[in-house]
Formats: sequence, structure tokens, C-alpha cells
Amino acid sequence: MLNDEAVRGTNFTCIHAGPMDGWAQFRLEPPNAPVPMQGKLFLRNLLGSAGLEMSLNVVLPGQGMPFLHKHRQNEEVYVVVGGRGQFLVDGECIAVAEGSVLRLSPAAARAWRNNSEAPLYFLCIQYGADSVIQGGTLDGQKVEGKPAWPQ
Repeated sequence: MLNDEAVRGTNFTCIHAGPMDGWAQFRLEPPNAPVPMQGKLFLRNLLGSAGLEMSLNVVLPGQGMPFLHKHRQNEEVYVVVGGRGQFLVDGECIAVAEGSVLRLSPAAARAWRNNSEAPLYFLCIQYGADSVIQGGTLDGQKVEGKPAWPQ
């Protein structure tokens, strides 16, 4: 269950969404979703992140996205962190399991389902399709000093 007490500092925000087995308690209702959705928590506003949207998701056995959808501007990356299921992308059925990473362009028609007997857990990261970043270690800078961990 989401702990409402975020840890905030000048340069960070940390929320505590709880263990994955509690994600099924997250719920979206219209107008925040086209239909009521169980097991989805959007993080952009909670984290104060203007550059991307991220959500925590769980799909219970036998459930799935009941309609196809696409995006106008955002690419998505799905990172499966537990369980197994299927994504339907432009008519192609893709089996996914823990460790699968799937990138979808905005135009890709998509849906997903859990066709297994255990929950399917994934992260969904949305970002502007035309944005360009210098990622990886190329953007990092070493800071003077050593980590001072509390005792």
C-alpha cells in the first residue's frame, strides 16, 4: 500500500509504494482512466517528474487490457519485473516474462494480458518520442568526496 509520506529533498523525491504483492490495491477511476483500472499507479505527479511518466502495474491471472490503444506523442518501455503474460502489438502476440523489456512507438496498437496462474508485474515508462538524451555513463559526473554512510 502506498505510504503517503514521501521523502523529499532539494534534489530528490522518494515514495514507498510497498511490495509488489500489494500493487493490486492501486486503482484508477474515470476521468483519470478511460475505464476503472485495478493494479496501476502513475508516479509522475507523486515524484514531481516533468520529463517522463512511469507507472507500477500488476495484472492478475486471467485479466488484461480490455481494449487496444496507442499514444499520440509518447513512446513506452515496459519492464517485466515478475510473472509471465502476453503483449499484443500491431497484431503480433509477444510472450513476456520476468526480465523482458519491450519498447513501443506511439503508433503501435497495444494491449496486454496475463495468461498465467500468477500475477504479472511490470513497470511502464513513458517519454516524448522525439526527445533525445545523452544517457548512460556519458551524462554522469564524478563528485568530490566519498560516500558517508550512517552507522
